[in-house]
Amino acid sequence: MTTTDDLRGSHALAAAIGALHLGPDRPVEALCPHDLPGPDAIVVWPDAEPAALAALAAAGVTAVVTRAAGEEARALLQEAAAAADLTLLLVDDPRLALARLSRLLDRRPLAAASGVHPSAIVHPSAVLGTGVRVGAGAVVAARAQLGDRVAVGPLTSVGEAARIGDDSVLFARVTLYDGVSLGRRCRVHAGVVVGADGFGYAFGPRGAEKIHHLGGVEIGDDVELGANTCVDRGTLHPTRIGDRCKLDNMVQVGHNVVIGNDVVIAGLCGIAGSVRIGEGALLGGAVAIADHVSIGAGARLAGRAGVTKDVPEGETWGGFPAQPLRRWIRERYLIGRLETMWRALRAPQRA
Repeated sequence: MTTTDDLRGSHALAAAIGALHLGPDRPVEALCPHDLPGPDAIVVWPDAEPAALAALAAAGVTAVVTRAAGEEARALLQEAAAAADLTLLLVDDPRLALARLSRLLDRRPLAAASGVHPSAIVHPSAVLGTGVRVGAGAVVAARAQLGDRVAVGPLTSVGEAARIGDDSVLFARVTLYDGVSLGRRCRVHAGVVVGADGFGYAFGPRGAEKIHHLGGVEIGDDVELGANTCVDRGTLHPTRIGDRCKLDNMVQVGHNVVIGNDVVIAGLCGIAGSVRIGEGALLGGAVAIADHVSIGAGARLAGRAGVTKDVPEGETWGGFPAQPLRRWIRERYLIGRLETMWRALRAPQRA
């Protein structure tokens, strides 16, 4: 398995991200922005300017990742890089290269030190895979199952019979309730709560009577949950989040929600109970979705949209109540023109 220690040179990094390597192999210790360069750094600059490469080299930068341009532009870049004593890594998608490099060069401290901290409480019936890390004050309850190389951060609680897949990371103060399932290579940030009861009540003579939520939560592989996000357990069936979904900070996922693969949800979104979200959908910040609504595969919801009815697959909606984006923009434009139209209509009457 390749480790970050193996990736100290530009040639190895180029191979890891699928870049064309032009120039000698050079040491790389950090990833920096082009406007704040540092020593032994690699810089991602989508449209690097040949005239500016000398300044990067003077700051200690050793390699530059940039877009694969036409032959003439490439020749100019290569000539300028050679003169500045820099190495070029040419890619088709600089942002994707940035994502991969940021993972490969992420040398921040791990969520927990090696092994089980003396202050952690791990129930004797819990099953821990190889290389598991459990931080200070963490609790791993009875019959919990932690896969290989799982990291459990300080003060995190893993509930009874919860399951965590290989290479997943739970940062500080995460709470996994009993019976929830988390896939492989997931990242769960501080303050996340997975498996709390959903907001469900029956109204009788004595007011609101609680519906106890007996379903669980099932989360797929390669999912990221941002800080203070909450995923409620289902009433009788589990709440489900598919593979490779990315949820930002402070997202609320209600009970019985089913989210397909590759969905991206920005911060402050509120998803009410029993919502269905299709694969590849994108939700902007602070979107609110009413209960039992379906969002089609590949649909896009503009920030602060209030969704009260089903959104067909592939469509882009916005506004409150949400509607097809072009219609909403046209309505907003016409509303802005109402005062002018009103004055124009009244002018003949005054005459």
